[in-house]
Amino acid sequence: MKIMKKEGGQKMRMVRIGLFMGLIGGLGIFLGFPALGQPPENWTAGIAYEVVPAAKITKVSFYMGKTESGPLLFYEVGIQNGSEKATRFKLTIFPLEGDPVSGYYPATKRKGKPLALEPKEEMILKWPVFIKEMPKGFALVVKEVEE
Repeated sequence: MKIMKKEGGQKMRMVRIGLFMGLIGGLGIFLGFPALGQPPENWTAGIAYEVVPAAKITKVSFYMGKTESGPLLFYEVGIQNGSEKATRFKLTIFPLEGDPVSGYYPATKRKGKPLALEPKEEMILKWPVFIKEMPKGFALVVKEVEE
């Protein structure tokens, strides 16, 4: 009897965790996608850029990289702060096919530094994407993050 209770309790716990994760994921999608923005208008092929004046894109590359789960597409994008004040930026990558990818520069707090790029500071980050083929085109949208 004790074994059955333990198994039943564990199953119920897994169901609760699944429901909780689904709720969190749904809220993330509902609240997160409007913040992604939109790709540039009339963009249909190649690489398009929409960058705020305070930012400069210093590097763009994309390649197929090896991971434990097999080959994945990686975007590597460098952003430099061209303004006179420390600024945090949000990059959104819109592939022609597939879902957008979004992240921050800097992504997390750094020891002894603000959660922003200092004037003239450059940061290059890699963004793995669960796509197993090279893109036909993508748009890079860089915006300032208001704090």
